[in-house]
Amino acid sequence: VSGAMFALALILMFTQMPSYAQEAQEQAREENARNFSANARRLEGVWESEITMRNCQTNDAIRSFRGRTLFIRGGAAIGTNNNPQIQSSPALGQWEYLGGRRYRATFSAFRFNPDGSFAGVVRQIRNITLSQDGDQLTITVNSETFDADDRLIATGCATDTARRVE
Repeated sequence: VSGAMFALALILMFTQMPSYAQEAQEQAREENARNFSANARRLEGVWESEITMRNCQTNDAIRSFRGRTLFIRGGAAIGTNNNPQIQSSPALGQWEYLGGRRYRATFSAFRFNPDGSFAGVVRQIRNITLSQDGDQLTITVNSETFDADDRLIATGCATDTARRVE
């Protein structure tokens, strides 16, 4: 009888172990998700930028201008700048958290001719690094400009330094 009881105790112990292990794994996943979400939210808010357009081959500065971006909880974003040669409407986009202090955002904005007619669209991909203190961004930008018929007519590069607006 004692051997049977021992065997039964072992069976019960080993059938319960996976549920403990699963529970621990689930708790670890939840903790990682909370940390991931908290780090992702560090980008949220309004940022004021100094953007420098660059020659993509030489990295030489072409011109600089100012911009603002609002990163919204859940991944939406809105951006604008004071350079009408680049965009004529607010840029709308999405952002995502990549891990650590890295993020990526994609934007598009309408462009208009001086007479107000539709000129096309500019699309950007922004690779973002958040400073250690969470108050500055370093951004590299790759852009594509399309005409009214959605034909690619230009590509561009830029760097952007931004500070959080309180």
